[in-house]
Amino acid sequence: MEKTSQEELVKILRPRLGFLDGVSLSGGEPTLHRNIVDLLKELRFQGSEIKIKTNASRPKLIRILLDKYLVDYFSVFIPAPLSKYKETANYNIDIEDVEEAIQMIRKSGLDHEFRVKPVPGLIELSEVMEIANYLTGAPRFVLERFEPVKSMDMEYRDLEPFSYSELEEMRLKVAPYFNETSIQ
Repeated sequence: MEKTSQEELVKILRPRLGFLDGVSLSGGEPTLHRNIVDLLKELRFQGSEIKIKTNASRPKLIRILLDKYLVDYFSVFIPAPLSKYKETANYNIDIEDVEEAIQMIRKSGLDHEFRVKPVPGLIELSEVMEIANYLTGAPRFVLERFEPVKSMDMEYRDLEPFSYSELEEMRLKVAPYFNETSIQ
């Protein structure tokens, strides 16, 4: 896949910004891109509202984004309870960094949501409840439907995902912990 430079991206977006509600950066992990602060400054200069989908693994960058008012909305993906985070994400991540970033986002005053993707045999109701308990009081909690065909891990491609009614049961169990809950 060919890379698009920041200048080209801004050139493509600029005429559309008047028609768009905002720009959403997702990934991979958008906070890994070394020029993200410059890009967000330019988008902000153009008057755009900005949403970032992140795994909250880079608290130093999140602090910069907050201090410079470069983000309007954070959507934070939590792959597992913190106790199972590393093994589930299969990545050597510093859990203290994740906790720090989550707390910064929660205390920022910015609108935000936390997203969890229940996966049969991996992230079941008990894990969803553990995550919900940790995030109690957050404005929004989203249960994302697992789509096996999009899994990067071949062993999960044949899994039968939770049904909508099973996800609705989970949503109802976590609903008292949050202002708003939804299934996507």
